[in-house]
Amino acid sequence: MNSQSTGTLKKIVGFHMDENRDWVADLECGHQKHVRNDPPYTEHHWVTTAQGRLEHMGQELSCSACRLISSR
Repeated sequence: MNSQSTGTLKKIVGFHMDENRDWVADLECGHQKHVRNDPPYTEHHWVTTAQGRLEHMGQELSCSACRLISSR
């Protein structure tokens, strides 16, 4: 999986749904990143099933919050 935006790559350690029922990845750094399946803008069909989320545990996503902190 490649990152969608510039940032520090961090592993996915969990998932939860936000108040709008969108999936959010919990990252190893303690930050969170939305992982939406909203074609044609973003296609993360795997996030819609428990099996898909399980298969992506440990994958890396770009953490823009870590990038902002490290650039200070």
